[in-house]
Amino acid sequence: MAKKSLQPLEILRLLPRTNCKKCGCLTCYAFAFDLVARVKRPEDCPELLKEEAAESYRALKEMIGEGERIKGTDHILDSSKCTGCGDCVAVCNRALTTVTRSGHLMQREPVPPALKVIDGCLHVIEWSSCKRSVPGLDICNLCADKCPFGALELVKQEEDEED
Repeated sequence: MAKKSLQPLEILRLLPRTNCKKCGCLTCYAFAFDLVARVKRPEDCPELLKEEAAESYRALKEMIGEGERIKGTDHILDSSKCTGCGDCVAVCNRALTTVTRSGHLMQREPVPPALKVIDGCLHVIEWSSCKRSVPGLDICNLCADKCPFGALELVKQEEDEED
């Protein structure tokens, strides 16, 4: 079962919608997009920290979770949920192969694994191997879809983000 992805309009409904700019964004809608991309966190909005917004703040924290963006990638990992089962690694490694017309699996070219479980938690060890690192191929979601614990989520890579 695929995890439901966050939608900016869903998040906007929980925001104060004052467009106060105290979070550093021009509008609350822009802040909602930054929350989806994990560029911002709910606590970056001072209006959400007020007592009257406590219910909205709790709802946002639950929707967004505790995941942190793995630097230089579009992978968000909630390490408190990652058990190190390796399902994501296995499906990613299979995705690095291609099926020929005759139905045989063949390695596309020597590509080092993108993901690895280290000390019981997932790590992106070779971002350039991930299909999502290739412009225009950011549609692969196999690793996140395969995670039985909802520990991994994928968002669009920030274009101005430095690796």
